[in-house]
Amino acid sequence: MPQHFADVLSLQRLAGNSRTSQSVQRARRRDSDDSDLAYGSDHRTPSPVEQPFSGSIGGVRFTSERSGQLMGQIFGFVADVSSYFSTELSRAGSITVQLGRTQGGTPGEWRAGSRTIVLNSRLADPVHLGGTAVFEILNAAADARRVALDAATRSGRIDDDAEAAGWDPAQFYAMEVERIEYDNGMTHREIMNAAGVTGGANLFANEGNFNAFYQRQVESGHTHSYEFRYALLREEARAAAARRREQEQAQESGSSRSRRGGESSSHGSHSSHGRHRESGSRRHRR
Repeated sequence: MPQHFADVLSLQRLAGNSRTSQSVQRARRRDSDDSDLAYGSDHRTPSPVEQPFSGSIGGVRFTSERSGQLMGQIFGFVADVSSYFSTELSRAGSITVQLGRTQGGTPGEWRAGSRTIVLNSRLADPVHLGGTAVFEILNAAADARRVALDAATRSGRIDDDAEAAGWDPAQFYAMEVERIEYDNGMTHREIMNAAGVTGGANLFANEGNFNAFYQRQVESGHTHSYEFRYALLREEARAAAARRREQEQAQESGSSRSRRGGESSSHGSHSSHGRHRESGSRRHRR
């Protein structure tokens, strides 16, 4: 195991973790860190494995309430290679890295909505999780590409592109999302190679071309979640369009009623003036 994984307490001091000496006194509790673990109320001092950890690299904050040793190892790895992807770190902005259960059954995932990276310690060892953290930071940094792709899907432009390429739109969208991740994987490999990292943290060291990568993603079922997202985005777009049509129809109906009301008032006024002029003429004739 690399030397920078050895001394967790040193890493915690580097991160400015002022809570490592606090004791954990809590009854059974569930949270994002190892949510099925329980703590009794024996007031014991937690072991280094259980101590909290908090540290930051740029705008990326690493935090764990209980699995401090593991998070310290992950933090240490990312800190050691951070100079090799400082641009991407800056582009990622303010995000949080935490431990928990991933929704897709992978060691890590980027959740754009909450701006959180979740790492699943049940699915990978600390070395692999360190490399995964770097990869998910790259995904966060490339979020603008995903946003643009989603916008093209909502507008229907992705359907036109899919038709031109002879693809099913949902599969085409999923492929383009996988392409973003593949590009991030290639960047990840460049970072690891530049930093001299070999082994489990260099996740894409033996990755082939995009076609081979995409085929594996299809076979593993990884693309299914993106195909589902395509359907969700298209449904959201249809619902939004229906709401706009209803609003436009309501506005047109209101404008029509307003015009009719104005015309009625105008006719009434003309009639009143006419009667007044007619009455005056009669009086004058008498």
